Amino acid sequence: MIDPDDREKAALVHAMKSMGLLMGEIGWSTRFKDLTAMQAGKLAEAAVDGFQESMVASAPRASSEVPF
Repeated sequence: MIDPDDREKAALVHAMKSMGLLMGEIGWSTRFKDLTAMQAGKLAEAAVDGFQESMVASAPRASSEVPF
């Protein structure tokens, strides 16, 4: 991501929080290289899902008004 806007920066923070919750379960002292393939996959999912959830939640809502 090059030059993220404020909404994207907030989504990244949300993604990191999602990853942090999972790292709490895995154990903070676990090195990344020592993660199992499943654990690494779950961390990737947490990052992507957290980012997407935040972007959807912060998306401008379409107006239901007729524009004319």
